[in-house]
Amino acid sequence: MLFEEIKKIAPPLSSFLEKVAPELESEEVAIRKPKSIPRSIRFVGKCYLFQYRNPVGKGTPNLPYFHLFPMAINLEQRGNTMLGLNPFYLPPELRKDLIENLLSRLDGDILDEDSRSKITYKIIAKYRRSMRNAFPCIKQYRHNLMGSAVIEMKPSLWREFYLGDVSKKFETFFRGGSPRSVWADSKRKSIEESKRKKS
Repeated sequence: MLFEEIKKIAPPLSSFLEKVAPELESEEVAIRKPKSIPRSIRFVGKCYLFQYRNPVGKGTPNLPYFHLFPMAINLEQRGNTMLGLNPFYLPPELRKDLIENLLSRLDGDILDEDSRSKITYKIIAKYRRSMRNAFPCIKQYRHNLMGSAVIEMKPSLWREFYLGDVSKKFETFFRGGSPRSVWADSKRKSIEESKRKKS
């Protein structure tokens, strides 16, 4: 069973996932170790769920809040870190637009387990105005703080996990700030990005 398999290497992640998505099946995901996420371009645009407990600088003005269980799109592997896009930093109405944008740019069918989003950090930076809502979601995750396992989530799961009933459970796992305060901050950052483009 999926949760028993995850529990052997990452008990908190297994407990969380069983609580928020008890119907999830082994065939829908792949279990990896953070440092084993391939650096190949074929894995940029794939989605990973993991536990992130003690980010460097938590509780400081630079990092007043963080998401305990990120579900992040891999934008780039940088040394010992992953640059990831975690849409839960956006309120549901903005998150929906971002997810549909990501899904509309898959390099294959949504049901294909090898499919990935073709949106990269370079594309987000190039189209700064139209992709402005992505910027508050971009976070740098250290491999050694990503827990013992990451769960690769296929594109067929993205709508349910980011936008469906499951998403409401994910939204409660911010530390240092309420979802509403995080979303308000993200809206402000999106507006700032939009203005930067014009100047």
